[in-house]
Amino acid sequence: MEGGCRGILATLVVLAGLAAFGSGYEIIEGPKNVTVLKGSEARFNCTISPGWKLIMWALNGTVVLSITPREPIITNDRFTSESYEVGGSFISEMIIHNVQLSDAGQVKCSLQNSDREGVAFLSVQAGGTRV
Repeated sequence: MEGGCRGILATLVVLAGLAAFGSGYEIIEGPKNVTVLKGSEARFNCTISPGWKLIMWALNGTVVLSITPREPIITNDRFTSESYEVGGSFISEMIIHNVQLSDAGQVKCSLQNSDREGVAFLSVQAGGTRV
């Protein structure tokens, strides 16, 4: 019986690996923490392997920018994007213009149909005080 359990476990491990490999894309490197002055701009990068369909950028739990392979979907002019390809990987850069004290908090890059995400924090300084 013990050998049968090992065989089932080994099969499950292989299938899990194939399922993860089959998704075809992942966040290679998430955004880094940033500290900026109020009124300036903040930039966050997320490096993704090929095969993605939709990248979502969220600020404090609210999606503020979505990126498709063809174009960004901009819903607020304060949140724009740039994109680059480096060595076969895609880099999505979210730019927050005219950063406000209320923008301080969690920044998240995530992929559609994936539980993979990259998280960073935005700190905003006004008059030498960090928020």
